[in-house]
Amino acid sequence: MMMLSCLTVVFALSVSDVTGRGSKEWRASAPAPPPGFNEENGKGTTHHHHQHGVLWSELVIVIALVVMLGFVVNVVIIRLLKEKTKVKNTSTPVVGTKTSSPVSVSVKEVVKVEDTNPYPGLVFFVEQEEQFNLQNLLDAGADLQNQNYCSSLYKVQLNNNNNNFAYAVKRLKKLQAPCEEFDRTMAMVGKLNHQNILPLVAYSCQGEEKLLIYKYQNKGSLLALMERNIEGKIEFPWKVRLSIAVGIARGLDHIYKSDPGIPHGNIKLSNILLNENKEALISEYGYWNMVDPKSASLQRSSNGYGSYTAPEKCLSEKGDVFSFGVILLELLTGKIVENSYSGGLDLPKWVKAMVREEWTGEVFDKEIAKVGMYAFPLLNVSLKCVAHFAENRPSMAEVLETILGVVVEAQEDFSFSSTDSTPPHPHPHTHDAAHVLYSVAEDKEES
Repeated sequence: MMMLSCLTVVFALSVSDVTGRGSKEWRASAPAPPPGFNEENGKGTTHHHHQHGVLWSELVIVIALVVMLGFVVNVVIIRLLKEKTKVKNTSTPVVGTKTSSPVSVSVKEVVKVEDTNPYPGLVFFVEQEEQFNLQNLLDAGADLQNQNYCSSLYKVQLNNNNNNFAYAVKRLKKLQAPCEEFDRTMAMVGKLNHQNILPLVAYSCQGEEKLLIYKYQNKGSLLALMERNIEGKIEFPWKVRLSIAVGIARGLDHIYKSDPGIPHGNIKLSNILLNENKEALISEYGYWNMVDPKSASLQRSSNGYGSYTAPEKCLSEKGDVFSFGVILLELLTGKIVENSYSGGLDLPKWVKAMVREEWTGEVFDKEIAKVGMYAFPLLNVSLKCVAHFAENRPSMAEVLETILGVVVEAQEDFSFSSTDSTPPHPHPHTHDAAHVLYSVAEDKEES
Protein backbone atom coordinates (compact mmCIF):
# COMPACT_ATOMS: atom_id res chain seq x y z
CA MET A 1 0.00 0.00 0.00
CA MET A 2 2.77 2.42 0.86
CA MET A 3 4.51 1.74 -2.46
CA LEU A 4 1.27 2.42 -4.34
CA SER A 5 0.83 5.73 -2.51
CA CYS A 6 4.36 6.80 -3.36
CA LEU A 7 3.86 6.00 -7.04
CA THR A 8 0.62 8.03 -7.04
CA VAL A 9 2.35 11.06 -5.54
CA VAL A 10 5.14 10.84 -8.11
CA PHE A 11 2.61 10.53 -10.92
CA ALA A 12 0.59 13.52 -9.66
CA LEU A 13 3.69 15.69 -9.37
CA SER A 14 4.80 14.61 -12.81
CA VAL A 15 1.42 15.59 -14.31
CA SER A 16 1.61 19.00 -12.63
CA ASP A 17 5.13 19.55 -13.85
CA VAL A 18 4.36 18.45 -17.38
CA THR A 19 1.21 20.63 -17.53
CA GLY A 20 2.95 23.75 -16.34
CA ARG A 21 5.99 23.22 -18.49
CA GLY A 22 3.90 22.39 -21.54
CA SER A 23 1.88 25.64 -21.18
CA LYS A 24 5.03 27.70 -21.03
CA GLU A 25 6.61 25.90 -23.95
CA TRP A 26 3.46 26.24 -25.99
CA ARG A 27 3.36 30.00 -25.34
CA ALA A 28 7.01 30.39 -26.20
CA SER A 29 6.73 28.48 -29.45
CA ALA A 30 3.41 30.03 -30.62
CA PRO A 31 3.74 32.52 -33.55
CA ALA A 32 3.36 36.25 -32.79
CA PRO A 33 -0.17 37.63 -33.37
CA PRO A 34 -0.61 39.64 -36.52
CA PRO A 35 -0.60 43.39 -36.29
CA GLY A 36 -3.84 44.84 -35.12
CA PHE A 37 -4.89 41.62 -33.42
CA ASN A 38 -7.29 42.45 -30.63
CA GLU A 39 -6.66 40.06 -27.70
CA GLU A 40 -9.99 40.88 -26.08
CA ASN A 41 -11.90 40.12 -29.34
CA GLY A 42 -9.78 37.20 -30.43
CA LYS A 43 -12.35 34.70 -29.24
CA GLY A 44 -10.79 34.90 -25.75
CA THR A 45 -8.08 32.35 -26.64
CA THR A 46 -5.42 33.53 -24.21
CA HIS A 47 -7.87 33.98 -21.36
CA HIS A 48 -9.33 30.54 -22.03
CA HIS A 49 -5.92 28.87 -21.78
CA HIS A 50 -5.16 30.75 -18.60
CA GLN A 51 -8.35 29.45 -16.95
CA HIS A 52 -7.57 25.92 -18.13
CA GLY A 53 -4.10 26.03 -16.50
CA VAL A 54 -5.56 27.26 -13.20
CA LEU A 55 -8.06 24.40 -13.12
CA TRP A 56 -5.32 21.84 -13.77
CA SER A 57 -3.17 23.28 -10.95
CA GLU A 58 -6.06 23.15 -8.46
CA LEU A 59 -6.87 19.59 -9.49
CA VAL A 60 -3.25 18.47 -9.01
CA ILE A 61 -3.11 20.12 -5.58
CA VAL A 62 -6.28 18.34 -4.46
CA ILE A 63 -5.00 14.97 -5.73
CA ALA A 64 -1.65 15.51 -4.00
CA LEU A 65 -3.36 16.36 -0.70
CA VAL A 66 -5.55 13.23 -0.89
CA VAL A 67 -2.55 11.04 -1.71
CA MET A 68 -0.48 12.51 1.11
CA LEU A 69 -3.34 11.92 3.54
CA GLY A 70 -3.57 8.31 2.39
CA PHE A 71 0.20 7.91 2.78
CA VAL A 72 0.07 9.19 6.38
CA VAL A 73 -2.80 6.79 7.21
CA ASN A 74 -0.86 3.87 5.71
CA VAL A 75 2.23 4.71 7.77
CA VAL A 76 0.19 4.80 10.98
CA ILE A 77 -1.50 1.47 10.18
CA ILE A 78 1.82 -0.22 9.40
CA ARG A 79 3.38 1.01 12.65
CA LEU A 80 0.42 -0.32 14.63
CA LEU A 81 0.74 -3.72 12.95
CA LYS A 82 4.47 -3.86 13.74
CA GLU A 83 3.84 -3.06 17.39
CA LYS A 84 1.19 -5.80 17.56
CA THR A 85 3.57 -8.35 16.00
CA LYS A 86 6.33 -7.38 18.42
CA VAL A 87 4.06 -7.92 21.43
CA LYS A 88 2.96 -11.31 20.07
CA ASN A 89 6.55 -12.47 19.53
CA THR A 90 7.63 -11.55 23.03
CA SER A 91 5.03 -13.95 24.44
CA THR A 92 6.87 -16.98 22.97
CA PRO A 93 9.09 -18.86 25.49
CA VAL A 94 12.80 -18.37 24.89
CA VAL A 95 15.68 -20.75 25.20
CA GLY A 96 17.73 -20.59 28.35
CA THR A 97 21.40 -21.43 28.51
CA LYS A 98 22.42 -25.00 29.17
CA THR A 99 23.18 -25.63 32.82
CA SER A 100 25.49 -28.19 34.30
CA SER A 101 24.31 -27.54 37.84
CA PRO A 102 21.99 -29.99 39.63
CA VAL A 103 19.97 -27.03 40.92
CA SER A 104 16.34 -27.22 39.88
CA VAL A 105 15.37 -25.02 36.94
CA SER A 106 12.23 -24.54 34.92
CA VAL A 107 11.92 -26.83 31.92
CA LYS A 108 11.08 -23.92 29.66
CA GLU A 109 14.48 -22.39 30.49
CA VAL A 110 16.24 -25.27 28.72
CA VAL A 111 13.69 -26.47 26.18
CA LYS A 112 12.84 -24.45 23.08
CA VAL A 113 9.26 -24.60 21.83
CA GLU A 114 8.12 -23.01 18.60
CA ASP A 115 4.65 -21.90 19.64
CA THR A 116 2.29 -21.70 22.59
CA ASN A 117 -0.01 -24.48 21.44
CA PRO A 118 -0.57 -26.70 24.54
CA TYR A 119 -0.05 -29.88 22.45
CA PRO A 120 2.73 -29.00 19.99
CA GLY A 121 4.11 -32.31 18.71
CA LEU A 122 3.61 -34.34 21.89
CA VAL A 123 2.98 -37.95 20.86
CA PHE A 124 1.87 -40.28 23.67
CA PHE A 125 1.97 -44.07 24.08
CA VAL A 126 0.00 -44.19 27.34
CA GLU A 127 -3.68 -44.02 28.26
CA GLN A 128 -5.56 -40.73 28.11
CA GLU A 129 -5.66 -40.29 31.88
CA GLU A 130 -1.85 -40.42 32.05
CA GLN A 131 -1.31 -37.77 29.39
CA PHE A 132 -0.46 -34.14 30.03
CA ASN A 133 0.10 -31.02 27.99
CA LEU A 134 3.39 -29.37 27.22
CA GLN A 135 2.62 -26.39 29.40
CA ASN A 136 2.47 -28.70 32.45
CA LEU A 137 5.94 -29.89 31.54
CA LEU A 138 7.33 -26.41 30.91
CA ASP A 139 6.00 -25.09 34.22
CA ALA A 140 7.51 -27.94 36.25
CA GLY A 141 10.89 -27.86 37.97
CA ALA A 142 13.69 -29.84 36.30
CA ASP A 143 16.66 -31.38 38.12
CA LEU A 144 19.61 -32.08 35.85
CA GLN A 145 20.62 -35.71 36.38
CA ASN A 146 23.24 -36.22 33.71
CA GLN A 147 24.59 -34.72 30.52
CA ASN A 148 27.07 -35.76 27.85
CA TYR A 149 27.97 -35.02 24.26
CA CYS A 150 24.70 -36.44 22.95
CA SER A 151 22.01 -35.62 25.50
CA SER A 152 20.91 -34.10 28.79
CA LEU A 153 18.68 -35.92 31.27
CA TYR A 154 16.28 -34.13 33.63
CA LYS A 155 14.01 -35.34 36.40
CA VAL A 156 10.70 -33.52 36.13
CA GLN A 157 8.00 -33.68 38.80
CA LEU A 158 4.53 -32.86 37.50
CA ASN A 159 2.08 -31.42 39.99
CA ASN A 160 -1.38 -31.08 38.56
CA ASN A 161 -4.79 -32.48 39.35
CA ASN A 162 -4.46 -35.53 37.10
CA ASN A 163 -0.78 -36.39 37.25
CA ASN A 164 1.70 -36.38 40.12
CA PHE A 165 4.29 -38.66 38.55
CA ALA A 166 7.98 -37.96 38.18
CA TYR A 167 9.32 -38.21 34.64
CA ALA A 168 12.73 -38.58 33.08
CA VAL A 169 13.00 -36.13 30.18
CA LYS A 170 15.84 -36.81 27.78
CA ARG A 171 16.80 -33.82 25.62
CA LEU A 172 18.66 -35.13 22.59
CA LYS A 173 21.45 -33.28 20.84
CA LYS A 174 23.50 -33.78 17.68
CA LEU A 175 20.90 -35.96 15.96
CA GLN A 176 21.38 -36.31 12.21
CA ALA A 177 17.76 -37.03 11.41
CA PRO A 178 14.82 -34.93 10.27
CA CYS A 179 11.58 -35.03 12.26
CA GLU A 180 10.02 -37.40 9.72
CA GLU A 181 12.64 -40.09 10.35
CA PHE A 182 12.59 -39.45 14.08
CA ASP A 183 8.78 -39.79 14.11
CA ARG A 184 8.88 -43.11 12.27
CA THR A 185 11.52 -44.56 14.59
CA MET A 186 9.85 -43.41 17.81
CA ALA A 187 6.51 -44.76 16.59
CA MET A 188 8.10 -48.22 16.37
CA VAL A 189 9.86 -47.85 19.72
CA GLY A 190 6.67 -46.68 21.43
CA LYS A 191 4.84 -49.81 20.29
CA LEU A 192 7.39 -52.16 21.87
CA ASN A 193 5.76 -53.80 24.84
CA HIS A 194 8.09 -55.88 27.00
CA GLN A 195 8.62 -56.09 30.74
CA ASN A 196 12.39 -55.55 30.35
CA ILE A 197 12.27 -52.50 28.05
CA LEU A 198 11.62 -49.10 29.62
CA PRO A 199 8.33 -47.89 28.07
CA LEU A 200 8.40 -44.65 26.13
CA VAL A 201 5.68 -42.39 27.56
CA ALA A 202 5.87 -39.69 24.90
CA TYR A 203 8.16 -37.83 22.57
CA SER A 204 8.32 -34.41 20.96
CA CYS A 205 10.09 -33.28 17.81
CA GLN A 206 10.14 -29.60 16.89
CA GLY A 207 13.02 -28.84 14.58
CA GLU A 208 16.23 -29.18 16.55
CA GLU A 209 14.37 -29.82 19.83
CA LYS A 210 13.82 -33.56 20.33
CA LEU A 211 12.59 -34.89 23.66
CA LEU A 212 12.01 -38.42 24.98
CA ILE A 213 9.82 -38.80 28.07
CA TYR A 214 9.85 -41.83 30.39
CA LYS A 215 8.55 -42.65 33.84
CA TYR A 216 11.29 -41.89 36.35
CA GLN A 217 12.68 -45.04 38.00
CA ASN A 218 13.39 -44.43 41.69
CA LYS A 219 15.58 -47.53 42.05
CA GLY A 220 18.16 -46.01 39.73
CA SER A 221 20.49 -47.87 37.41
CA LEU A 222 22.49 -51.07 37.53
CA LEU A 223 25.62 -48.89 37.63
CA ALA A 224 24.47 -47.19 40.85
CA LEU A 225 23.61 -50.56 42.38
CA MET A 226 27.03 -52.01 41.62
CA GLU A 227 28.79 -48.88 42.87
CA ARG A 228 27.00 -49.12 46.22
CA ASN A 229 27.90 -52.80 46.41
CA ILE A 230 31.59 -52.07 45.76
CA GLU A 231 31.49 -49.42 48.49
CA GLY A 232 30.08 -52.01 50.89
CA LYS A 233 26.79 -50.17 51.38
CA ILE A 234 24.49 -52.94 50.13
CA GLU A 235 24.53 -56.65 49.31
CA PHE A 236 24.14 -57.81 45.73
CA PRO A 237 23.10 -61.49 45.91
CA TRP A 238 23.98 -63.78 43.03
CA LYS A 239 20.33 -64.59 42.33
CA VAL A 240 19.53 -60.90 41.84
CA ARG A 241 22.47 -60.66 39.46
CA LEU A 242 21.26 -63.70 37.52
CA SER A 243 17.72 -62.31 37.41
CA ILE A 244 19.01 -59.00 36.01
CA ALA A 245 21.14 -60.81 33.41
CA VAL A 246 18.10 -62.81 32.31
CA GLY A 247 16.03 -59.63 32.06
CA ILE A 248 18.58 -57.83 29.88
CA ALA A 249 18.92 -60.86 27.61
CA ARG A 250 15.14 -61.18 27.28
CA GLY A 251 14.78 -57.50 26.43
CA LEU A 252 17.48 -57.59 23.76
CA ASP A 253 16.10 -60.83 22.35
CA HIS A 254 12.67 -59.19 22.05
CA ILE A 255 14.21 -56.22 20.22
CA TYR A 256 15.78 -58.46 17.59
CA LYS A 257 12.67 -60.56 17.18
CA SER A 258 10.69 -57.38 16.50
CA ASP A 259 10.41 -55.73 13.12
CA PRO A 260 12.71 -54.10 12.04
CA GLY A 261 14.97 -54.94 15.01
CA ILE A 262 16.77 -51.62 15.39
CA PRO A 263 20.14 -52.10 17.17
CA HIS A 264 20.44 -50.42 20.55
CA GLY A 265 24.06 -49.36 20.12
CA ASN A 266 24.62 -48.08 23.66
CA ILE A 267 24.19 -50.99 26.09
CA LYS A 268 25.99 -50.25 29.36
CA LEU A 269 25.34 -50.36 33.12
CA SER A 270 23.94 -46.84 33.35
CA ASN A 271 21.40 -47.60 30.61
CA ILE A 272 20.03 -50.59 32.51
CA LEU A 273 17.47 -49.24 34.97
CA LEU A 274 15.76 -51.14 37.78
CA ASN A 275 12.06 -51.14 38.63
CA GLU A 276 10.62 -51.51 42.12
CA ASN A 277 11.28 -55.27 42.00
CA LYS A 278 14.87 -54.81 40.83
CA GLU A 279 14.00 -56.15 37.40
CA ALA A 280 16.10 -54.89 34.49
CA LEU A 281 14.71 -52.21 32.18
CA ILE A 282 16.66 -51.40 29.02
CA SER A 283 16.53 -47.64 28.50
CA GLU A 284 17.45 -45.15 25.74
CA TYR A 285 16.56 -47.50 22.95
CA GLY A 286 15.96 -46.46 19.36
CA TYR A 287 17.89 -43.25 18.70
CA TRP A 288 21.58 -44.13 18.78
CA ASN A 289 21.68 -44.76 15.04
CA MET A 290 20.67 -41.10 14.51
CA VAL A 291 23.42 -39.60 16.70
CA ASP A 292 26.16 -37.58 15.01
CA PRO A 293 29.11 -40.02 14.59
CA LYS A 294 31.64 -37.53 15.96
CA SER A 295 29.59 -36.98 19.13
CA ALA A 296 29.06 -40.72 19.51
CA SER A 297 32.80 -41.31 19.22
CA LEU A 298 33.54 -38.65 21.84
CA GLN A 299 31.06 -40.21 24.25
CA ARG A 300 32.45 -43.70 23.76
CA SER A 301 35.95 -42.46 24.51
CA SER A 302 34.95 -40.96 27.87
CA ASN A 303 34.37 -42.59 31.28
CA GLY A 304 35.05 -46.12 30.06
CA TYR A 305 32.09 -46.17 27.64
CA GLY A 306 34.38 -47.51 24.92
CA SER A 307 34.85 -50.74 26.86
CA TYR A 308 31.32 -51.76 25.85
CA THR A 309 31.92 -51.15 22.14
CA ALA A 310 32.73 -54.07 19.87
CA PRO A 311 36.02 -53.88 17.94
CA GLU A 312 34.19 -53.42 14.61
CA LYS A 313 32.35 -50.36 16.02
CA CYS A 314 29.24 -51.23 14.05
CA LEU A 315 25.58 -50.90 15.05
CA SER A 316 24.32 -54.47 14.84
CA GLU A 317 22.97 -57.35 16.90
CA LYS A 318 26.48 -58.76 17.28
CA GLY A 319 27.63 -55.35 18.53
CA ASP A 320 24.93 -55.40 21.21
CA VAL A 321 25.88 -59.00 22.06
CA PHE A 322 29.43 -57.79 22.75
CA SER A 323 28.12 -55.04 25.06
CA PHE A 324 25.92 -57.55 26.89
CA GLY A 325 28.92 -59.83 27.34
CA VAL A 326 30.82 -57.01 29.08
CA ILE A 327 27.88 -56.42 31.44
CA LEU A 328 27.71 -60.13 32.21
CA LEU A 329 31.43 -60.10 33.04
CA GLU A 330 30.82 -57.12 35.35
CA LEU A 331 28.09 -59.03 37.17
CA LEU A 332 30.35 -62.07 37.57
CA THR A 333 33.55 -60.28 38.58
CA GLY A 334 32.08 -57.38 40.57
CA LYS A 335 34.25 -55.00 38.52
CA ILE A 336 32.77 -52.13 36.53
CA VAL A 337 34.30 -50.40 33.53
CA GLU A 338 32.03 -47.38 33.05
CA ASN A 339 33.69 -44.93 35.42
CA SER A 340 36.75 -44.27 37.57
CA TYR A 341 36.33 -47.57 39.44
CA SER A 342 37.78 -49.40 36.45
CA GLY A 343 41.06 -47.48 36.42
CA GLY A 344 41.19 -47.99 32.65
CA LEU A 345 40.65 -51.75 32.96
CA ASP A 346 39.90 -53.67 29.76
CA LEU A 347 37.69 -56.25 31.47
CA PRO A 348 37.35 -58.76 28.61
CA LYS A 349 41.12 -58.76 28.10
CA TRP A 350 41.73 -59.19 31.83
CA VAL A 351 39.32 -62.12 32.14
CA LYS A 352 40.79 -63.85 29.07
CA ALA A 353 44.27 -63.48 30.54
CA MET A 354 43.11 -64.97 33.85
CA VAL A 355 41.55 -67.92 32.01
CA ARG A 356 44.72 -68.60 29.99
CA GLU A 357 46.79 -68.54 33.17
CA GLU A 358 44.33 -70.97 34.78
CA TRP A 359 43.35 -68.49 37.45
CA THR A 360 39.70 -68.72 36.53
CA GLY A 361 38.57 -69.08 40.14
CA GLU A 362 40.04 -65.65 40.88
CA VAL A 363 37.80 -64.02 38.28
CA PHE A 364 34.62 -64.21 40.37
CA ASP A 365 33.90 -61.86 43.25
CA LYS A 366 33.11 -63.33 46.69
CA GLU A 367 29.36 -63.46 46.12
CA ILE A 368 29.65 -65.36 42.83
CA ALA A 369 32.43 -67.56 44.22
CA LYS A 370 29.80 -69.15 46.48
CA VAL A 371 28.08 -70.59 43.42
CA GLY A 372 31.07 -71.16 41.18
CA MET A 373 29.65 -74.20 39.40
CA TYR A 374 26.61 -72.21 38.28
CA ALA A 375 28.81 -69.29 37.28
CA PHE A 376 31.04 -71.27 34.90
CA PRO A 377 28.49 -71.56 32.07
CA LEU A 378 27.73 -67.85 32.50
CA LEU A 379 31.43 -67.06 32.26
CA ASN A 380 31.74 -69.12 29.12
CA VAL A 381 28.80 -67.48 27.37
CA SER A 382 30.13 -64.05 28.34
CA LEU A 383 33.51 -64.91 26.78
CA LYS A 384 31.75 -66.00 23.61
CA CYS A 385 29.87 -62.70 23.57
CA VAL A 386 33.09 -60.66 23.74
CA ALA A 387 34.85 -62.63 21.00
CA HIS A 388 36.97 -60.32 18.87
CA PHE A 389 35.32 -61.27 15.59
CA ALA A 390 31.58 -60.75 15.23
CA GLU A 391 31.05 -64.06 13.42
CA ASN A 392 32.30 -65.93 16.51
CA ARG A 393 29.68 -64.40 18.78
CA PRO A 394 26.33 -66.08 19.47
CA SER A 395 22.98 -64.47 18.75
CA MET A 396 20.93 -62.99 21.57
CA ALA A 397 18.52 -65.91 21.27
CA GLU A 398 21.40 -68.35 21.88
CA VAL A 399 22.69 -66.27 24.80
CA LEU A 400 19.24 -66.21 26.41
CA GLU A 401 18.84 -69.97 25.95
CA THR A 402 22.14 -70.63 27.74
CA ILE A 403 21.34 -68.33 30.67
CA LEU A 404 17.85 -69.80 31.09
CA GLY A 405 19.47 -73.25 31.15
CA VAL A 406 21.52 -72.14 34.18
CA VAL A 407 18.36 -70.87 35.89
CA VAL A 408 16.55 -74.17 35.31
CA GLU A 409 19.40 -76.23 36.69
CA ALA A 410 19.74 -73.96 39.70
CA GLN A 411 16.02 -74.31 40.40
CA GLU A 412 16.41 -78.10 40.48
CA ASP A 413 18.70 -77.79 43.49
CA PHE A 414 16.89 -75.14 45.55
CA SER A 415 14.14 -72.59 45.42
CA PHE A 416 15.30 -69.73 43.22
CA SER A 417 12.92 -67.37 44.99
CA SER A 418 14.55 -67.99 48.36
CA THR A 419 16.54 -65.19 49.96
CA ASP A 420 19.36 -67.60 50.82
CA SER A 421 22.33 -66.91 48.55
CA THR A 422 24.18 -70.19 49.23
CA PRO A 423 22.99 -73.19 47.20
CA PRO A 424 23.53 -76.84 48.13
CA HIS A 425 26.07 -79.01 46.35
CA PRO A 426 25.66 -78.42 42.60
CA HIS A 427 24.21 -81.05 40.32
CA PRO A 428 26.93 -83.21 38.61
CA HIS A 429 25.39 -82.49 35.20
CA THR A 430 25.92 -78.79 35.79
CA HIS A 431 29.60 -79.35 36.51
CA ASP A 432 30.14 -81.39 33.33
CA ALA A 433 28.28 -78.93 31.09
CA ALA A 434 30.13 -76.00 32.57
CA HIS A 435 33.48 -77.72 32.04
CA VAL A 436 32.75 -78.51 28.38
CA LEU A 437 31.49 -74.98 27.63
CA TYR A 438 34.48 -73.52 29.43
CA SER A 439 36.92 -75.59 27.37
CA VAL A 440 35.29 -74.58 24.09
CA ALA A 441 35.35 -70.90 25.03
CA GLU A 442 38.98 -71.06 26.13
CA ASP A 443 40.09 -72.78 22.89
CA LYS A 444 38.48 -70.03 20.79
CA GLU A 445 39.90 -67.05 22.62
CA GLU A 446 42.02 -64.71 20.56
CA SER A 447 45.56 -64.02 21.58
